Amino acid sequence: MAETFVLSFVEKLILLEKTAGSGVHYRVMPPISTPFYDCISVQKVARQIADSIGLSKFNFIITFAKQKKNVGGHIDLSTKDEGVFIEIDPDAIAFPDSVGATLCHEMCHKWLQVMGISSPIEIDNEILTDITTVFLGFGKIMLNGCEVKNVREERVADGTRATTETRTSGYLKRDQLAFAYRLVCAMRNISRSEYMHGLSSDAANAIHACDSSFSYYYNARFHQSETTADAVENVQTESVTQQRQMAELNKHADYVKQSFCETVDKCLAASHKSVEKLRQQSEGFAKENAHDPALRFLRAIKNEHELGRMAEELAEVGSKVRGLLKHAEVIGRHIWKASDQFPAPSATMFNIVKCPKDGTKLRLPTDSADLVVACPTCHYRFAYSTTCVSFETSTSKPAQQKLPWTRRLWSFLRRR
Repeated sequence: MAETFVLSFVEKLILLEKTAGSGVHYRVMPPISTPFYDCISVQKVARQIADSIGLSKFNFIITFAKQKKNVGGHIDLSTKDEGVFIEIDPDAIAFPDSVGATLCHEMCHKWLQVMGISSPIEIDNEILTDITTVFLGFGKIMLNGCEVKNVREERVADGTRATTETRTSGYLKRDQLAFAYRLVCAMRNISRSEYMHGLSSDAANAIHACDSSFSYYYNARFHQSETTADAVENVQTESVTQQRQMAELNKHADYVKQSFCETVDKCLAASHKSVEKLRQQSEGFAKENAHDPALRFLRAIKNEHELGRMAEELAEVGSKVRGLLKHAEVIGRHIWKASDQFPAPSATMFNIVKCPKDGTKLRLPTDSADLVVACPTCHYRFAYSTTCVSFETSTSKPAQQKLPWTRRLWSFLRRR
């Protein structure tokens, strides 16, 4: 039995107890011990059942009529007068315990109707009815009659042959009924000697198996008010403990945001600003055009020094970016390795980018390298790549190979 199954039974019993518990004079009705011969003998048992659950004003009229396959009986709930018709399958007459279980089930349908308790789902309503039989004291009848075997011997040519006929009643299996029965007995403080007396060997075995698996739910401590109070205190204490842990996580996240993310954001903003300024200055040098050869010669010397200085400034920008990139790679790789907690990198994470200058969001082609993007708002042009980051192999070597270009440019300019 899964925990959800257990809780479903408990919730149904809570519904019954809240609605009718104060008016139920609970006692465990003994199993059916007399055989049935006709409708009159069944009618007498039906009267006993009705009187025990407060339905004495109704006249239950029992008849035998063939039912659909796997259906033991039927009750007519459409009438509102005192006469209530119940049909029992005639094949059940040879199984008194099965007839008793069917009677209890059908009559509890009427009790639920009188109490105004029902479920809109048919199968759930039938399960509720079986649980109601146990709630109202018919647990022994249901346990003994939910599955009954009749062994019949007949003569054959070479001797005798035993034929076993099995008949089932109700919607819950015996182990499910056993759980409900033990739960109700624990709820009502019924002694073991009382709730075990009169059970068939199969029913008793079902109780023993149930006790072995679910004794936790029958513990007498659930009758003590301190049980819930202690559990509430444990939850509240644990809540504070988890809040403290969440506070630590929040502090670490704030530290990462303020020390790393904000540092990266500031570095990127300043780097883009520096790179754009140097790019514009270099364009100005390219546009200079002097007709005087001497002036062109002197400006070339000056421009070479200026371009060399720009190369060094770009080298400084690159050095800062690479330093932060290494930290970002370490953090990213650590997160990537914890794939059970964090999503893996995907192409869709990188095809929407903000313009570094004015923050305009741009949707770019997925998985495209070496893009030069022009912001439609501020017209800032910047290089970008939407290829997905990868931590399968180290990315530090390719980055190191690209580093010396500014130094090579400055060396080249000086050699000239």
